[in-house]
Amino acid sequence: MKIKIPLALLFFFLAACVPAVTPAPTEMLVPTVIPPTSTATVVIPTFIDPTPTPTQPIIPPFITPDAIQVARWKEYEAALAQSLNFIPEETLCEWDILETFEQVLYIWAVCENKIPFGTTNTGSKMYSSSSTPALIHIEKDKSIHSVEIPAPGISDYQRMFPTYIQEKFEFYRFGRAKELSNHIEWRRTHPEEPPLIVLSATPTP
Repeated sequence: MKIKIPLALLFFFLAACVPAVTPAPTEMLVPTVIPPTSTATVVIPTFIDPTPTPTQPIIPPFITPDAIQVARWKEYEAALAQSLNFIPEETLCEWDILETFEQVLYIWAVCENKIPFGTTNTGSKMYSSSSTPALIHIEKDKSIHSVEIPAPGISDYQRMFPTYIQEKFEFYRFGRAKELSNHIEWRRTHPEEPPLIVLSATPTP
């Protein structure tokens, strides 16, 4: 007995036996994200200068005199006294060297009499004194050729002293000159005491 299967039914059975082909999924492009590279952080300290303090008087450098000048300090003192119209034997002088240039010394000098010329109402002794910058012209052997004192007014100051030397004068008018005067007062009762400039050049034992 022959079984007749309709053609349509046969096609259905054959289609059911063929494995289903699943279409390949569409490939999606995913953007590549590169994580940032971590680097060590180095903290560099910043130094901030403090607020500048008010301008203070600048102490000018003093040039230590050589041995020849130390040996000749009495000659220097007498020449300074005479140039300031004092009697050398009755006068004590102190001086600082501000600068040297070839055979010229730029100095500030203070000279006073040894003996007072009077007293004040309070009994204080009064002495003739002078405080001034000066030029000392010296010979090659360090002996004094001449001393030049500026006349009152600004013309001699500008002619004799460079600007950077003039800038040191205020320090003497309002400070150092008093220290030199105080040492002169000490020397009045200690005649063997030399000027401060000699002491600054004398080695301490």
